[in-house]
Amino acid sequence: FKKNGVDFISLPGVPYEMKGIFLEEILPKLKTQYLTSNVVNKTIKTQGIGESFLAEIIKDWETELVSSGLKLAYLPSPGIVKLRITGFGNNENELAKKIDGFINQLKSLIPNYIFGYEKDRLEEVVGELLKRSGSSLSLAESCTGGNIAHLITAISGSSAYYKGSVVAYSNEIKEQLLNVSPNLIKNNGAVSKEVVEQMAIGVKNAFNTDYAIATSGIAGPSGGTKQKPVGTVWIAVANKENVISKKFSLGNNRERNILISSLSALNMLRLMLLN
Repeated sequence: FKKNGVDFISLPGVPYEMKGIFLEEILPKLKTQYLTSNVVNKTIKTQGIGESFLAEIIKDWETELVSSGLKLAYLPSPGIVKLRITGFGNNENELAKKIDGFINQLKSLIPNYIFGYEKDRLEEVVGELLKRSGSSLSLAESCTGGNIAHLITAISGSSAYYKGSVVAYSNEIKEQLLNVSPNLIKNNGAVSKEVVEQMAIGVKNAFNTDYAIATSGIAGPSGGTKQKPVGTVWIAVANKENVISKKFSLGNNRERNILISSLSALNMLRLMLLN
């Protein structure tokens, strides 16, 4: 039967063994006698850019893709925007090559935002980069409360590169364990470029790792000020030669802020590892 122009096969009440015979033996023979339409989907995963900004950057590419007979779907989620390209045709291999050609064009348009494809996870991609370079990682988390550590340790084999972390929620812990100067906190506030950079350097030195990530922010829904509203987050990534930091202005949803901050931190590390 057809639904929305797509062919479906329904085999109600047919034993599992007979379904297998149909799918593996009979259906391929039917395909040789009747034209059927193949569907090919490929998914590109991006981080660090919102859906509307992404759409603006790739609008000409998208126009060309659609005019070639392919379809594009935006699939946004907190911290990540997935792009799914779909094609219909009789020749599956040619269809896949056509989609791959557009993906290669996309790589040149947004090289820093693409972190993976299909079922890739950002924490897994970062882990592979660390493992490949023989590098180690430590974390100093404040507003993310250990969520980055959770993402990293959810990957099997992460002990090869991940050493550990400090959840430095209070200023006292930042000062005592991460060697952050009390004057820095007093003059700039705990949620600041100066403090988060010192947190990253401090945990890297304390754990003797090649790379370190630090986060400090106001996850919400309370605790914000006029100067630093809820959703203000500073993230720093450090290696032995350099430390970089970035400010994020997120919303009022605490869980969403923690997730976006965690993914943004991992992507900053990914870019440092690649460069």
